[in-house]
Amino acid sequence: MKVVVLFFLCSLMYGQKLHHHMMAAQGGVVATSQGFKVSQTIAQQGAVGTFSSKSGIVGQGFQQSKISNKAPLPIDVITTLVYPNPVTDVVNFKLSKSVDGKIAVSFFDANGRLVHFQERELTNNTITITNLMLSDGQYFVKLEGNNYSFGTAILKSK
Repeated sequence: MKVVVLFFLCSLMYGQKLHHHMMAAQGGVVATSQGFKVSQTIAQQGAVGTFSSKSGIVGQGFQQSKISNKAPLPIDVITTLVYPNPVTDVVNFKLSKSVDGKIAVSFFDANGRLVHFQERELTNNTITITNLMLSDGQYFVKLEGNNYSFGTAILKSK
């Protein structure tokens, strides 16, 4: 019995020994004899990577495609001024630039229900909504048009 306990304690002590091991890879590209191209990224070892041939490309792992290397398209920023707020029966949305086509104007209540919807064209870069038959309270407004989207909160009062 003493031998078994001694063996068990020695096994536990050896199991607690600190080992320093590290696996590292710098990445690379290798062509196989069958014509496959295998690429490997940093710290990625094994068969995870991108495989390509004349018939196609198979991607797996954390490699990013070349499309992500391109700069994002510039965003045309359009600022929107909402007045008056609080609103009685009329609300105006003044845009800093013109937007082609109609703009969809949606009003949502505090529960997220659509309570009013109109499609309007800009007049002097302004949309005016009249005769708002809404109860007093807070509403969320979303304007959507061609390459344009804007959201805000308004307060409706008497």
